Amino acid sequence: MKNTVTPTIADDASRLYTTIADSPEDLEPHLGAWDELAECAVEPNPFYEPYALLAAWRNLAPPGLRVVLVWMPNALPGQPPHLAGLFPITRSARYKGLPIVVVSTWHHLYTYLGTPLVRADRAVATLEAFLAWARSTDAMLFELQTIRSDGAFGHALIETLRGLGLKAFHESSHTRALFRPAADLERYLDHAMSGKKRKELRRQERRLGESGSLVYDQLEPGGDLERWLEEFLELEALGWKGQGGTALKTDRATLEVFRAYARGAMERGRWVMLALRLDGRAIAMKCNLLGGDGAVAFKIAYDESYSRFSPGVLLELEQLRRLHAPGAPGWMDSGAAADHPMIGHLWRDRVAIETLVIPSGHRFAELTVAALPLVRFLSGALRDVWRRVRIQRT
Repeated sequence: MKNTVTPTIADDASRLYTTIADSPEDLEPHLGAWDELAECAVEPNPFYEPYALLAAWRNLAPPGLRVVLVWMPNALPGQPPHLAGLFPITRSARYKGLPIVVVSTWHHLYTYLGTPLVRADRAVATLEAFLAWARSTDAMLFELQTIRSDGAFGHALIETLRGLGLKAFHESSHTRALFRPAADLERYLDHAMSGKKRKELRRQERRLGESGSLVYDQLEPGGDLERWLEEFLELEALGWKGQGGTALKTDRATLEVFRAYARGAMERGRWVMLALRLDGRAIAMKCNLLGGDGAVAFKIAYDESYSRFSPGVLLELEQLRRLHAPGAPGWMDSGAAADHPMIGHLWRDRVAIETLVIPSGHRFAELTVAALPLVRFLSGALRDVWRRVRIQRT
């Protein structure tokens, strides 16, 4: 573990400092502090919790991945420090083809959210400490990828940048479906779906039930997780992902990550699996990750031979029913692409996902960020010209 002591800018009394983890083994001694941070983060992110990030690092990480840890001393004498922030990062010598060093938060195909874990009661000071570390490197830019920009983390980031006199470049942004409960399921569905569509789905469910015993099932605490996982993997491989060679079971690394997600979250009581079964066999399944007071929808699969009965939509409706029950998560992020054809219509609310570029504080860094909108405009204009040229040539 390499230590780089960096006091904060606005809260030097807190004596926050950073350390760098260069391998998963460097993080192993800090699992307890890491779990505590996840519990008190200003915004939850299950993809950066120990069970998920360590598995992804060991199986999917690019060379040079590092994790910046921000620490705050314990107020009790002789006690270990508290972990205040965790930032998985990569470094690149180029940004959009330009010779500019950039440090970026790391995400991969199975990370639907890139919001770093930041302690709620020290969010601004932690972000200041991290940006102070970034200034100590050779990076001109710091890129925050796929963060939730309209929540508490985004608010803390705005306050931090304002206090430091920095302006961010909004590289990309979109919204995706988010679930928040209504007073009850009926009121939710009244706003989410037409009466005609609901009637059609009831008909499909009834017709499906005529061919066998139709049951909605959930993996209970202490249930046979491994059996459920194998069932999900087989179901996913039956569909278009299996035919296209992108199913989880076809790639060892992604399969290991999926199983590590499930086992780690299950141990913490944060793994939810639902199934729609016909005569005991799953024809639709869904996996969710719990985090904080909410959840993230992770994976879904269904038997396409039953597509005329919309088993995936029927399972989503059952999930909505359970999400309106007492003790259910207060919200669920779909993790889906923008304008997802099914979830986008069924889940009424939206969450903003954004990638931001922040100047590190080096000389000319702010000028570089200020010039990025022009670079984006010119790049788009050149692409349009080249496309027209190619069309004319053909």
